[in-house]
Amino acid sequence: MTRKFLYLNGLAIFCVILFHAAGWGFTAMFSWAHRYLPVSSPDYSQAGSPVYYALRLIEQLVVFSIPAFLFVSGYFVAFTTGKKPAPAWSTILARVKILLIPYLVWSVLILAANALQGRPPSLAGAAQALLIGSTYPSYYFVPLLIQFYLLAPLLVPLVRRYPLAVLLVTGLLQLTIHALIYPTVLGISSPLTDFIAHSFPKWFFPVRLFWFCAGIAAGFYLNHIKAAILRLRPVWVGLTAVLFAAGFIEWELLTGASGQPFLEMRETVVDALYAATFIFMILSLPDSSLPLSSRLNDWGAKSFGIYLVHSPVMEYAARAIYHFLPALLGITALFVLIIAVIGLAVPLALMAVVKRSPLSRWYVY
Repeated sequence: MTRKFLYLNGLAIFCVILFHAAGWGFTAMFSWAHRYLPVSSPDYSQAGSPVYYALRLIEQLVVFSIPAFLFVSGYFVAFTTGKKPAPAWSTILARVKILLIPYLVWSVLILAANALQGRPPSLAGAAQALLIGSTYPSYYFVPLLIQFYLLAPLLVPLVRRYPLAVLLVTGLLQLTIHALIYPTVLGISSPLTDFIAHSFPKWFFPVRLFWFCAGIAAGFYLNHIKAAILRLRPVWVGLTAVLFAAGFIEWELLTGASGQPFLEMRETVVDALYAATFIFMILSLPDSSLPLSSRLNDWGAKSFGIYLVHSPVMEYAARAIYHFLPALLGITALFVLIIAVIGLAVPLALMAVVKRSPLSRWYVY
């Protein structure tokens, strides 16, 4: 079963790349349309096209990715804790160190690149960006994960002793936060919703607490429920398919009700339920039916390096195409494919080069 968690991690990082590649596809369709069409951008004339819906299907399919990352992280915290009352601080701090050093290296490189492009941050701005992971949009996940590791000595004993209570409380919190998306998208404002929305940014641990706690619970109690997970495999498959379709339709309805031609996707209650059933579906499948298992297991082991490197690589590749091959932006499917391949291949190649170079002693960072 442990191999399935590594597989889930690899699948999640692959799907994160697909999600960001789809995002660049929307950028090409709407914000960069003037580079290949006689229009002024942003132009939303391609909203509702077959390519638009293909990108939306990708977005909906991969919405489980961040929950899966945190679920797997919680599982391995419990796995390494074993029969000890709580994870050792030496283990926690070693893991934080492995996360923090590469994160700071890449964040400083991004800040330096921004400065070279005429966008130098103030000292306070740079410090805040490093603290909350805003040097790059996807980097919020690293401070979030570090918070969970630092909280693990408190969370592990709680989940071990009161698993159902912890999952119930954190699950209700998770659904409440997702439910706030609806009034926000629909332009409905109230003091309560505004306060909660501003008090729970995406880098703050309560926003994703359920998934990490669920992973810890799986680490301790998976053997107790493994038979039920396997027996209910058709249920997980069916619910995943239904919730996938429901989430796709839901966001299109919300976009229409908002009065906006396009909305950047945010996770809803339906998406959270889809993520849960997707995770159970993967855990219920036999190893022989998991496609590309060896490849995805390898990517799972390298997921943090891929996560840090892929976003800036994809941005600079997209910007290069914008300036030098603008006609390619109009062939959205090919553009998205190129960006996705670059986003995966460059981090893997960079890690392979470092591992075989004199810098190999620092490969872990």
